[in-house]
Amino acid sequence: MKNIFMKKIKEEILEYLFREKKEKVSVSELKSYFNLENFDEIIKSLEDEGKIKLENDFVILTDQGEKEGEDIFEKHEFVEDFLKNIGVSEDFAHEKACEIEHHVSEDKLKDIHPLSELNTGEIGEIVLIRGGRGLIQRLYDMGLTPGTEIKVLRQAPFGPIEILLRGYHLALGRGVTDRIWVKKKS
Repeated sequence: MKNIFMKKIKEEILEYLFREKKEKVSVSELKSYFNLENFDEIIKSLEDEGKIKLENDFVILTDQGEKEGEDIFEKHEFVEDFLKNIGVSEDFAHEKACEIEHHVSEDKLKDIHPLSELNTGEIGEIVLIRGGRGLIQRLYDMGLTPGTEIKVLRQAPFGPIEILLRGYHLALGRGVTDRIWVKKKS
């Protein structure tokens, strides 16, 4: 149980450092934010793993630590958006995303991409639509709902993407296709 807790706290620290986008954070600021008895042990462990560097009284993310912090942050955002899309309140979605993000493996997310990243001829199933209520409702009204299978028919360089769904063709702008997350099908 201690290892699971330790892993979660390390991930929280890396995510915090990444999210805050500061070049360096003082050890005392971090210690007061997380308020943990074994804080020094956790920081030492992160340093030994090559995820942070300690300089004077400051904590600095290494490239490896920044990558892990970004991964955790992206998982959090993905889970939070998903929960909000299914009608969960914003506060509850944020709280639950903080819990769930540590249990989502990279393997589960590796085949999930924005629609804009699919190539011509590739097929995907809609998993999530990220955006405001107006955009989400408009896309739902066009038949773009979670579970719907789509095929990329054509792509204009820097322009719209033509897809096939539910037997009809639809052209969507790149900005919209960046917000539609799909699981690639073989």
